Amino acid sequence: MQLLPRLCMATGKGDGDGEANGGSGKLATAVSSSSSTVSTSSSAAAAAVSEASSSTSLPSLPTLSAAASATLAASFVHVTTFLPLSGSTASSSAAAAVVAAGDSLHGLVVARPASVSLHDLSTLESTSTSDAAAATAAAAAGSVKCAAHLHHHGGGAAAVTGHQDGRLRLWRVSSRSPANLRLAAALPTVADRLRRFPVPSNHVTVRRHHRRLWIEHADAVSGVAASADGRLLFSVSWDKTLKIWSLPSLRCLQSLPAHDDAVNAVAVAPDGTVYTASADKRVRVWAPRPAGDKPRRAPGKKHRPAYHLVATLSRHTAAVNALAVGCGGQALYSGGNDRSVVVWEREDSASHMVAIGALRGHRRAVLSVACAAGGLVVSGSADQAVRAWRRAADGRGYACVAVIEGHGAAVRSVAAAPVPAPLKRPRGGGGGEEEEEWRVCSASFDGEVRVWSLRVASGL
Repeated sequence: MQLLPRLCMATGKGDGDGEANGGSGKLATAVSSSSSTVSTSSSAAAAAVSEASSSTSLPSLPTLSAAASATLAASFVHVTTFLPLSGSTASSSAAAAVVAAGDSLHGLVVARPASVSLHDLSTLESTSTSDAAAATAAAAAGSVKCAAHLHHHGGGAAAVTGHQDGRLRLWRVSSRSPANLRLAAALPTVADRLRRFPVPSNHVTVRRHHRRLWIEHADAVSGVAASADGRLLFSVSWDKTLKIWSLPSLRCLQSLPAHDDAVNAVAVAPDGTVYTASADKRVRVWAPRPAGDKPRRAPGKKHRPAYHLVATLSRHTAAVNALAVGCGGQALYSGGNDRSVVVWEREDSASHMVAIGALRGHRRAVLSVACAAGGLVVSGSADQAVRAWRRAADGRGYACVAVIEGHGAAVRSVAAAPVPAPLKRPRGGGGGEEEEEWRVCSASFDGEVRVWSLRVASGL
């Protein structure tokens, strides 16, 4: 399998990706540790793309044009750090935090075994926190593997977390006490389990001499995502399955054997298309069946929508760990152990995504990817760094605008959201430049969740 070409090769601290010193395929970026600023010079912009050495490789994407790159500059500032609760062991994997952000700025979820909290990114204040009883119950479930923000759910803020014990936990803001985040349910619910248990066909063999209900995950829940309307929830697990849940009824609607190895991530596009990523090096695409297409007899068959496999995307050369959907569902980003973020785009002639290139620069496995409005893509890696990539307005190129360092362990989760009313400050005495600002959040295995302010200025 041929390696994907680079979209851009931003320098940080000696990327271990085989960059040639002084080669024409190198995007020159200057990283200033004193001011935390990354700027792109116009002379290097013309040689921003490294062409693939093999003619059979995918064509490289062009980077930002020289005119735009000449004035492209970014700066980031560490704003705050959310530390683990006192008495917890920050170095243990059980203390690792997970960050997830919704489409709005008011959607930061910080999840730990001992607590779950919602934060307002504009003020960085905690708006709701789980109480002691709920935290104790969640802590018994083992480490938190994933988290997601739920929209349009019962008229109030809500979140869902996936745990080591194979269960999902739904959290809702209390109507009586908005500062309290209560544990609303654990999925599958007791009612759903009792409803399925008497029927023999609802029991499946998960391993030799061990059977479970098909609505239960048999291993850790590694990824969770909600549909845009908040009515469906999708979870994936190391048990190789994708499960679909109805949030109004809290019932499991469907369970699909998704991959040949552990499933590590799931993402949902606005149109309902679901993407799953696995240690089998593949990304798979799932879509609801047409109304007139009846699936074969199976558990949960009478519930709609019933999802089916549309396509298998194979471009990674190692396990795929992370997924993110951007550009209103027109772009997909997948990060893996091959240290790259593969960029996929929807083609009019295809019913799925087509790989167009890869973002490279991380020195170790990419563990997390997130998108934000304004063409920002953020990736977190086992190299303890967060990289911010900016998509060109015309969609024909990317540039690494920042390499954010500061964590003492691998970055396991990232999130990003634009600050309302993008700042438009004249720079250098009114140079006609526009400045946009994002909040970038990163959670690592050191137990810390860090919040950064990322500003990108470019000439109009």
